[in-house]
Amino acid sequence: MHVEQRCSKVRALSLIEADFMFASDPTKILQGESPAAEKQIPELGNSDRIRLKFGNYGIEIVENGLRIRVSNLFSTTDGLQTNRTFAVVMYPAVIEAAFQKEHEAIINGQSIGIVFKDNGWTIDKRHQYIGQLETLTDFSDVHALFGDIGEVQPVIHVYSLIVKKDNAEFHYASIAEVHHPEYLDLEELKAICGSEVDSALVKDQDIVDFLKIVESKMRNA
Repeated sequence: MHVEQRCSKVRALSLIEADFMFASDPTKILQGESPAAEKQIPELGNSDRIRLKFGNYGIEIVENGLRIRVSNLFSTTDGLQTNRTFAVVMYPAVIEAAFQKEHEAIINGQSIGIVFKDNGWTIDKRHQYIGQLETLTDFSDVHALFGDIGEVQPVIHVYSLIVKKDNAEFHYASIAEVHHPEYLDLEELKAICGSEVDSALVKDQDIVDFLKIVESKMRNA
Protein backbone atom coordinates (compact mmCIF):
# COMPACT_ATOMS: atom_id res chain seq x y z
CA MET A 1 0.00 0.00 0.00
CA HIS A 2 3.00 2.24 0.10
CA VAL A 3 4.29 4.34 -2.75
CA GLU A 4 7.92 5.45 -2.77
CA GLN A 5 8.55 9.16 -3.18
CA ARG A 6 9.28 10.27 -6.74
CA CYS A 7 11.26 13.27 -8.00
CA SER A 8 9.27 16.40 -8.81
CA LYS A 9 8.62 17.02 -12.48
CA VAL A 10 7.58 20.15 -14.36
CA ARG A 11 5.69 19.81 -17.63
CA ALA A 12 4.32 22.36 -20.11
CA LEU A 13 0.63 23.23 -20.09
CA SER A 14 -1.57 22.01 -22.89
CA LEU A 15 -3.92 24.42 -24.64
CA ILE A 16 -6.99 23.06 -22.86
CA GLU A 17 -5.31 23.57 -19.46
CA ALA A 18 -4.29 27.11 -20.30
CA ASP A 19 -7.82 28.04 -21.33
CA PHE A 20 -9.82 26.11 -18.76
CA MET A 21 -11.28 27.77 -15.68
CA PHE A 22 -14.63 27.37 -13.95
CA ALA A 23 -15.21 30.99 -12.99
CA SER A 24 -16.46 33.19 -15.83
CA ASP A 25 -14.26 36.03 -14.57
CA PRO A 26 -12.08 34.69 -11.77
CA THR A 27 -9.99 37.84 -11.37
CA LYS A 28 -12.91 39.91 -10.08
CA ILE A 29 -14.24 40.09 -6.56
CA LEU A 30 -17.22 37.77 -6.35
CA GLN A 31 -20.57 39.45 -5.84
CA GLY A 32 -24.18 38.39 -5.50
CA GLU A 33 -23.51 35.02 -3.87
CA SER A 34 -26.49 33.30 -2.25
CA PRO A 35 -26.83 33.38 1.57
CA ALA A 36 -25.99 29.67 1.67
CA ALA A 37 -22.74 30.28 -0.17
CA GLU A 38 -21.88 33.18 2.13
CA LYS A 39 -22.24 31.05 5.27
CA GLN A 40 -18.85 30.07 6.65
CA ILE A 41 -18.49 26.57 8.04
CA PRO A 42 -15.11 26.03 9.71
CA GLU A 43 -13.45 22.83 8.49
CA LEU A 44 -10.07 21.21 8.63
CA GLY A 45 -7.88 21.22 5.56
CA ASN A 46 -6.44 18.03 4.13
CA SER A 47 -3.07 18.73 5.74
CA ASP A 48 -4.66 18.86 9.21
CA ARG A 49 -6.89 15.84 8.58
CA ILE A 50 -4.02 13.71 7.31
CA ARG A 51 -1.82 14.73 10.23
CA LEU A 52 -4.56 13.93 12.75
CA LYS A 53 -5.45 10.58 11.19
CA PHE A 54 -1.99 9.25 10.32
CA GLY A 55 0.32 11.18 12.65
CA ASN A 56 2.20 13.28 10.10
CA TYR A 57 1.82 15.08 6.80
CA GLY A 58 3.95 16.02 3.80
CA ILE A 59 3.48 17.44 0.31
CA GLU A 60 5.26 16.48 -2.92
CA ILE A 61 4.95 18.85 -5.86
CA VAL A 62 4.71 16.76 -9.03
CA GLU A 63 4.09 19.61 -11.48
CA ASN A 64 4.28 23.34 -10.91
CA GLY A 65 3.35 25.75 -13.71
CA LEU A 66 1.88 29.22 -14.13
CA ARG A 67 -1.69 27.91 -14.45
CA ILE A 68 -1.56 24.47 -12.84
CA ARG A 69 -0.12 22.64 -9.85
CA VAL A 70 -0.20 18.89 -9.31
CA SER A 71 0.75 17.48 -5.92
CA ASN A 72 0.62 14.46 -3.65
CA LEU A 73 -0.33 14.91 0.00
CA PHE A 74 1.13 12.02 1.95
CA SER A 75 1.86 10.45 5.30
CA THR A 76 4.93 8.42 6.24
CA THR A 77 5.17 5.24 8.33
CA ASP A 78 8.50 3.55 9.04
CA GLY A 79 10.13 5.59 6.29
CA LEU A 80 7.57 4.60 3.65
CA GLN A 81 5.39 7.24 1.97
CA THR A 82 1.71 6.64 1.30
CA ASN A 83 -0.10 9.18 -0.86
CA ARG A 84 -3.39 10.23 0.73
CA THR A 85 -4.63 12.90 -1.70
CA PHE A 86 -3.76 13.60 -5.34
CA ALA A 87 -4.56 17.25 -6.05
CA VAL A 88 -4.81 19.22 -9.29
CA VAL A 89 -5.04 23.01 -8.89
CA MET A 90 -6.01 25.36 -11.76
CA TYR A 91 -5.10 29.01 -11.19
CA PRO A 92 -6.77 31.99 -12.90
CA ALA A 93 -4.96 33.79 -15.71
CA VAL A 94 -4.40 36.87 -13.53
CA ILE A 95 -3.33 36.68 -9.88
CA GLU A 96 -4.73 39.47 -7.71
CA ALA A 97 -2.22 41.79 -6.07
CA ALA A 98 -4.07 41.26 -2.78
CA PHE A 99 -2.66 37.74 -2.47
CA GLN A 100 0.41 37.86 -4.72
CA LYS A 101 2.72 37.15 -1.76
CA GLU A 102 0.66 34.11 -0.76
CA HIS A 103 0.57 32.84 -4.33
CA GLU A 104 4.36 33.04 -4.62
CA ALA A 105 4.71 30.95 -1.46
CA ILE A 106 2.26 28.39 -2.87
CA ILE A 107 3.99 28.03 -6.22
CA ASN A 108 7.24 27.57 -4.28
CA GLY A 109 5.75 24.41 -2.78
CA GLN A 110 3.87 25.41 0.36
CA SER A 111 0.38 24.20 1.29
CA ILE A 112 -2.43 26.39 -0.10
CA GLY A 113 -4.60 26.15 3.00
CA ILE A 114 -1.78 26.74 5.47
CA VAL A 115 -0.40 29.75 3.55
CA PHE A 116 -3.74 31.56 3.38
CA LYS A 117 -4.73 30.81 6.98
CA ASP A 118 -1.33 31.87 8.32
CA ASN A 119 -1.72 35.20 6.50
CA GLY A 120 -5.14 36.00 7.94
CA TRP A 121 -7.39 34.82 5.08
CA THR A 122 -10.63 32.93 5.49
CA ILE A 123 -11.06 30.03 3.07
CA ASP A 124 -14.40 28.97 1.61
CA LYS A 125 -14.93 25.93 -0.61
CA ARG A 126 -17.77 26.09 -3.14
CA HIS A 127 -18.44 22.42 -3.86
CA GLN A 128 -18.96 21.60 -7.54
CA TYR A 129 -18.70 17.81 -7.77
CA ILE A 130 -18.41 14.87 -5.39
CA GLY A 131 -18.27 11.31 -6.67
CA GLN A 132 -16.12 8.27 -7.35
CA LEU A 133 -13.26 8.14 -9.82
CA GLU A 134 -14.51 6.10 -12.78
CA THR A 135 -11.51 3.80 -13.24
CA LEU A 136 -13.67 0.69 -13.66
CA THR A 137 -11.53 -1.54 -15.91
CA ASP A 138 -7.98 -0.26 -15.38
CA PHE A 139 -6.71 0.48 -11.88
CA SER A 140 -3.03 0.78 -12.78
CA ASP A 141 -2.95 4.59 -12.48
CA VAL A 142 -4.69 4.43 -9.10
CA HIS A 143 -2.36 1.72 -7.83
CA ALA A 144 0.68 3.70 -9.00
CA LEU A 145 -0.47 6.61 -6.82
CA PHE A 146 -2.01 4.90 -3.80
CA GLY A 147 -0.55 1.41 -3.76
CA ASP A 148 -2.54 -1.80 -4.14
CA ILE A 149 -6.00 -0.80 -2.93
CA GLY A 150 -7.70 -3.52 -4.96
CA GLU A 151 -10.59 -2.39 -7.13
CA VAL A 152 -11.83 0.29 -4.77
CA GLN A 153 -12.85 3.44 -6.66
CA PRO A 154 -11.33 6.45 -4.87
CA VAL A 155 -13.56 9.47 -4.28
CA ILE A 156 -12.97 12.74 -6.12
CA HIS A 157 -13.90 16.22 -4.92
CA VAL A 158 -14.02 19.27 -7.23
CA TYR A 159 -14.51 22.74 -5.80
CA SER A 160 -13.77 26.43 -6.24
CA LEU A 161 -11.50 27.88 -3.57
CA ILE A 162 -12.60 31.32 -2.41
CA VAL A 163 -10.38 33.44 -0.16
CA LYS A 164 -11.72 36.30 1.98
CA LYS A 165 -10.08 39.14 3.84
CA ASP A 166 -10.97 42.73 4.80
CA ASN A 167 -14.52 42.52 3.37
CA ALA A 168 -13.26 41.36 -0.03
CA GLU A 169 -13.36 37.90 -1.55
CA PHE A 170 -11.69 36.35 -4.56
CA HIS A 171 -11.78 33.16 -6.57
CA TYR A 172 -8.27 31.77 -6.09
CA ALA A 173 -8.38 28.42 -7.86
CA SER A 174 -10.41 25.46 -9.09
CA ILE A 175 -9.27 22.28 -7.37
CA ALA A 176 -9.82 18.56 -7.90
CA GLU A 177 -8.75 16.11 -5.17
CA VAL A 178 -8.64 12.31 -5.43
CA HIS A 179 -8.48 10.64 -2.00
CA HIS A 180 -6.97 7.36 -0.85
CA PRO A 181 -9.85 5.18 0.48
CA GLU A 182 -8.10 4.75 3.85
CA TYR A 183 -8.15 8.53 4.22
CA LEU A 184 -11.63 9.47 2.96
CA ASP A 185 -14.47 7.46 1.45
CA LEU A 186 -17.59 8.81 -0.25
CA GLU A 187 -19.77 8.91 2.88
CA GLU A 188 -17.07 10.67 4.89
CA LEU A 189 -16.60 13.23 2.13
CA LYS A 190 -20.34 13.85 1.94
CA ALA A 191 -20.46 14.38 5.70
CA ILE A 192 -17.66 16.95 5.48
CA CYS A 193 -19.42 18.84 2.68
CA GLY A 194 -22.72 18.87 4.57
CA SER A 195 -25.90 20.33 3.12
CA GLU A 196 -24.21 21.50 -0.10
CA VAL A 197 -23.53 17.94 -1.21
CA ASP A 198 -26.85 17.45 -3.04
CA SER A 199 -26.02 20.15 -5.57
CA ALA A 200 -22.58 18.63 -6.25
CA LEU A 201 -23.55 15.13 -7.38
CA VAL A 202 -24.08 15.89 -11.07
CA LYS A 203 -21.30 16.55 -13.59
CA ASP A 204 -21.75 19.43 -16.03
CA GLN A 205 -19.48 19.89 -19.06
CA ASP A 206 -16.94 21.99 -17.13
CA ILE A 207 -16.59 19.19 -14.59
CA VAL A 208 -16.24 16.57 -17.34
CA ASP A 209 -13.46 18.63 -18.96
CA PHE A 210 -11.65 19.10 -15.65
CA LEU A 211 -11.86 15.39 -14.82
CA LYS A 212 -10.21 14.60 -18.15
CA ILE A 213 -7.29 16.80 -17.12
CA VAL A 214 -7.14 15.06 -13.73
CA GLU A 215 -7.08 11.62 -15.34
CA SER A 216 -4.30 12.75 -17.69
CA LYS A 217 -2.24 14.05 -14.77
CA MET A 218 -2.73 10.77 -12.89
CA ARG A 219 -1.35 8.82 -15.84
CA ASN A 220 1.74 11.05 -15.96
CA ALA A 221 2.32 11.49 -12.22
